[in-house]
Amino acid sequence: MYHDIRNYSDSKYIERYKLKSFMTIDQFKKQLRYLINNYNIINTSDIPKYFESKEKNAILTFDDGLLDHYHVAKILSDFNVKGTFLLPAQAIRDRIALRTHKIQFILSLINEKELSQRIISEFNDKTLWDKYSVSKWKDNWWSPEMVFVTNVLRYIDDGTVTNKLFNDIVTKDEIGFCNEFYLNEKHINEMIDMGHEIGGHGFTSHIYPLLLDQEEDVKLTLQYLKKFIKGDISYSYPNGKYNETTLQVLKDYNCKYVYTTEKADIDKNGSLLEIPRYDASQDIII
Repeated sequence: MYHDIRNYSDSKYIERYKLKSFMTIDQFKKQLRYLINNYNIINTSDIPKYFESKEKNAILTFDDGLLDHYHVAKILSDFNVKGTFLLPAQAIRDRIALRTHKIQFILSLINEKELSQRIISEFNDKTLWDKYSVSKWKDNWWSPEMVFVTNVLRYIDDGTVTNKLFNDIVTKDEIGFCNEFYLNEKHINEMIDMGHEIGGHGFTSHIYPLLLDQEEDVKLTLQYLKKFIKGDISYSYPNGKYNETTLQVLKDYNCKYVYTTEKADIDKNGSLLEIPRYDASQDIII
């Protein structure tokens, strides 16, 4: 699983791109060479064919519909391998940034302690810090302030505070921001012509168990992306979160291959609606 892949030395958001989740183009190419030399790279749609294979196989997936991925698709084609690109429909269709991305870019431009205090003031609730500044992840490497900001804006905020902070700190030109950050339809069609596969990553790409109507989000995603999806439907859970309702909705909408963020090899006896993935930037050490 990959997210941002770009050279960022001249970016004003350099603090964001220093995070472990992201890679430079040279780092990606080095890892890609390693994967090609050690694994047989297959498409998502080929998974059932390789369950009995004795080869070591790998699938390259890319979440979030980033403009970076247009350039990555070209790199993959140069190496004669294919990838699966999982797209958030609203960001591409309507040019509305994912809340997750808004939070990340806000954090990259302001002192974390100052931001935390500002959020406490916005909610007028000093008890928030003790509730939301501790990570649930065993291998957490975020500061308490990063954990706090992300937890409150993801799980408590209805989007109002996040949008206000994004407008004040990052930009008021959300459409222009999205044009520079996300794929557009021309990019996607070119990627399809290169032989890459397209799937869904939610409409708003917000956390599914927090949505009032998960079915509506899935329906809107697939209504828009159906013109790009050839064959069986692939999908990935936004932020890796889902519940029994999510599983049933995706099954009802004929999604065949759905990726989680669980770190494990694919098991032929496992559910294709819960396909595990490694985070390539953090879990593949060369």
